[in-house]
Amino acid sequence: MFAPSPQPGAQAATKRKTSQGPSLPTAFGGVWRLVSGDTLDGEPRTDRTWTHRGTALTTMRADGKAPHRWDYLSRWEMVGLRAFGGFLAGGTGYAAVVEPTETLQALQLSGLAGACSAATWAGFRGVDGLVTWKHRKDWVWPLHVVLRDLLGLPEGTAPSAYLSVPQGYQEMDGDVIRVDLPGNWSSPEQARQVAQMVITKLGLQEVKANVQMSGTKRHIVFRQASRAPAKVLFSDPEIRARVERASAGAPFLGLSHRDVGICIDLDDESPHLMFSAAPGAGKSVLIRAFASQLLHHGGVVIIIDFKRTSHVWAYGLPNVLYVRSVQDAHEVLVALAEEGNERMDIGEKNAHREMEGMPPLDMGPRILLVVEEANTMRKRLAKWWAKNKPDGDKSKESPAVEALGETLFMGRSQKMHAFMVGQSLTAATVGGPEMREAFTARILARYSQNAWRMLVPEVSPIPKASRHSGRVQVVLAGQAHETQVLFMTDEEARDWATSGIVTPAPKPYELGRRDTPISGHTTPSHVEERLVSDADGTRHLRAVETPEVEETPAGIGLAQAAETVCAGIAGPPNPGVNTPQEKRDLMALRNARGRDPQFPDHVEIKGREKLYDPRDLEIWARNRINSVDDEESATGTE
Repeated sequence: MFAPSPQPGAQAATKRKTSQGPSLPTAFGGVWRLVSGDTLDGEPRTDRTWTHRGTALTTMRADGKAPHRWDYLSRWEMVGLRAFGGFLAGGTGYAAVVEPTETLQALQLSGLAGACSAATWAGFRGVDGLVTWKHRKDWVWPLHVVLRDLLGLPEGTAPSAYLSVPQGYQEMDGDVIRVDLPGNWSSPEQARQVAQMVITKLGLQEVKANVQMSGTKRHIVFRQASRAPAKVLFSDPEIRARVERASAGAPFLGLSHRDVGICIDLDDESPHLMFSAAPGAGKSVLIRAFASQLLHHGGVVIIIDFKRTSHVWAYGLPNVLYVRSVQDAHEVLVALAEEGNERMDIGEKNAHREMEGMPPLDMGPRILLVVEEANTMRKRLAKWWAKNKPDGDKSKESPAVEALGETLFMGRSQKMHAFMVGQSLTAATVGGPEMREAFTARILARYSQNAWRMLVPEVSPIPKASRHSGRVQVVLAGQAHETQVLFMTDEEARDWATSGIVTPAPKPYELGRRDTPISGHTTPSHVEERLVSDADGTRHLRAVETPEVEETPAGIGLAQAAETVCAGIAGPPNPGVNTPQEKRDLMALRNARGRDPQFPDHVEIKGREKLYDPRDLEIWARNRINSVDDEESATGTE
């Protein structure tokens, strides 16, 4: 049935009633909302109570905007603010009537104080905004955009209204991140989705999400495990004990979460290592700690460093070959490939010796090749080869790069390892994508997201890069471990490198030759064990005579060295023996012998004069520190 339409008189009465204002209960309700701290329109926007502040509801305001900041305060706080505002306005009005002059002066002073306070507050917020702007842009805002939809928050909700992400959260322990859930939420499954999204977007590691769905304050708190320590010092007795317990093939790198030690097993996990980092991220610190431990256990380290001064701690160590010249870098890389082939032959012989019950041959010490700034090395090798390749050779690729690839493909069974360091280790820098895949252990520090996606795309989410000195991400088997690397001083590294088994480093011309001390063979240099095949195809070992190795060139004195191989140390030499220029060159050589720890040792003494191998002097002359100008002019670099 239809309701009867109102009469015209009734409509007029309704209009009169509306024009007279709200009814008595409505007016009483407005007063009650004012004095009780409720919203003035009576529409709840948060789940606040008398004693607890609130969180935003998923329902929007009538105008479609987010709740105002006053809507988050508890009702008692709103009562106090409104009472204070009412007393302030009423008291000021009463004082203006009774004492107008004094009231005006008081208002002027109050206005000045208020203006100063406002300026201070604005300055603080401005500086804070500038300091945290990048953090909010890169991490907080992208997370907020995703969570806003998951939580169903109104448009215009500020991230600070429900989300707390400190700027240095990756370096903190305990409860560091908090997400306030809507007051009308009750689904644990939705809360778990939010927790997983926060972990993914912020790249959290070793974190536990605690979801609170009961009570008036629904929230998720993310508790991080105990972080890596700020410093891992070799001088600490506990850290030194960890280094002493580390095996020869798995040097101690540093500490990760919960005081867990990080090591990379060169024999079972990864024969080669890659370190990509921006300048000042601790590359030299990590290499110093890693190499000194390998040297302590009888290994040999070859450092190719075109910056020339990256590893002062290694100057003059008997078990380190320090290469600064592009020519020697070329020869060393080619010789290392030959050494690897020799070791492969020894490995095959040892397999047959094991079947015949014979003791294995010594393959030689563990060799670590350290390449500082691999990006620079690739360019310089290409330029050097373009200028120095034999006539008629049309190959564009440097043989040294190809030899490096062969070394990378060997490694594990030959006890030969590479540690490549660079700012952007692209596939072209290493020698190709197949060569880069040989580095199953990768270390990154102060990386960009592009660098992370290029080197370790299988690891997601991307953890936030730390600016803390010595803090790196060690990625192995698809898992990233935040690690504080071991720090050794130059003196500690030198002492540790020479306190164990010291194996003399080979000269570049000795690599790949079985008659040198590096091979460790017990057979004479003119007798070699070869695998031969019988008529039925059976292969076995047989000792065969080999040509005698050419004798080492006779030693020369410093005077002869100044005329020939080391000419130009103090300037271009002039013909003759007793010219002033020759005397200056001779004096420069004698000073270098006494001051330069990398000056070669003499090979024999004739009377009172020490004689030197000319090849050693040539290598030293090319790699001395003050020959950097000669090196740059030879390679065409600026």
